[in-house]
Amino acid sequence: MDSVNLAVTLEWRRQFSTSRQVRIAVLGAVATLSLSFAVFLWWFAGVWMILPFAGLEIVCVAVAFWWLERAANDRDCVEVTETRVKIDLFRGQHTQRFEFNRGWLSMELKRDRMGGLHGVRLRQSGRCVEFLEFLPVSEQYQALRDLRAALAPRQFAQQ
Repeated sequence: MDSVNLAVTLEWRRQFSTSRQVRIAVLGAVATLSLSFAVFLWWFAGVWMILPFAGLEIVCVAVAFWWLERAANDRDCVEVTETRVKIDLFRGQHTQRFEFNRGWLSMELKRDRMGGLHGVRLRQSGRCVEFLEFLPVSEQYQALRDLRAALAPRQFAQQ
């Protein structure tokens, strides 16, 4: 009998409602509008103190957009084989890899202090990994169902 290595791979990505180009265009529009008002008030009303605050506003908005861009490629990947479960977490520029024995793995939805859901938790032998915190609650439930289906014992046909 030949041994067949069957693996199930599940992947979830952070979702944004806008593309990178749209976010850059919005940042450019906010910067242009803010600087236009600041220059207009400085030129015609002599209010020169508005220029540093307009610059500070643009810097703060740019930092917020940069923070969003860092999280744009966040994703979680789970590979389930006959004996192992491998979890890869991609957050910004960092990657973490966890590996568990499939037979001893337990799953649960992680709850925060207020009782709300905050991701999926996998445990085994005192080791724990939490992931999918970026998904909406309904998608976390679906992800947990998908994980349970992938981890369910399979009956392999004899050939």
